Amino acid sequence: MEANIIKNSNSSINLVFVSGGPGLSSLSFKPLLELSERFNLHFLDPMGTTSKLNIEPTYSNLLKEIEEYINDIPNVVLCGHSFGGIQAIDITSDKKPNIVGLIVIGSPVTANAFRVMNQNFDLDLSQKHIDISKKLEISPTDEIYKEWFYAYRDFYFNPETSSDGIKVITDDRVCVKSYSLAITESSTKEHCLESLKALNIPKLFITGELDQVLPPHSAKHEAETGGFDLEIIKSAGHFAHYECPNETIQTIINFLSKEGVTK
Repeated sequence: MEANIIKNSNSSINLVFVSGGPGLSSLSFKPLLELSERFNLHFLDPMGTTSKLNIEPTYSNLLKEIEEYINDIPNVVLCGHSFGGIQAIDITSDKKPNIVGLIVIGSPVTANAFRVMNQNFDLDLSQKHIDISKKLEISPTDEIYKEWFYAYRDFYFNPETSSDGIKVITDDRVCVKSYSLAITESSTKEHCLESLKALNIPKLFITGELDQVLPPHSAKHEAETGGFDLEIIKSAGHFAHYECPNETIQTIINFLSKEGVTK
């Protein structure tokens, strides 16, 4: 794993960004750089994206590298997107004393959320979608992984701007092996979400108004299950933080300020 750190000498709060996929880098978080005016920022690139794979990128190994990274960092607010949000929930549910807040963006965790996601995924399937999914299954390469995302771009981004939005994936250094090895276990963490409800730290769930992976009604269920505040970003799809960075930045600042997580 590699980390890009942007320090703010006036803040003791460390926002640690955990990317999704599995197998995407922190590229989609870069539009949130303005948060460095208030906080220290840590953009994590998981193994296999901007660094070589020295071990298998299983769910456990991907989780371990995050845990080891934050172990000695004080005042951590974990900020995870999609798969990264599931990891952030998993880690935070262990009640680590240095984690003072949790922000999750578009992460399906419960069986209900995965059921909704799968139903939406099967809507409007074309032969092109079926063919690229089979191609990825037969020959899971990084480039075909990008092709797969491109074919499903309207599922992950606001359809009106998806041709531009998808560049954050096609321009990325992805790791399809992480997807192959880690995706299944990530769907078994409902108990982690449930255990968070009694944890007395600020918790924020964000989703896009147009998110088909975790639509607002599904996000409401996840937020209630884990005891999160819920915010919906208008006109955004699954990558709400990338598609609507200004709104996401203000949402995060407002929430952390309200909860007293500032300096």
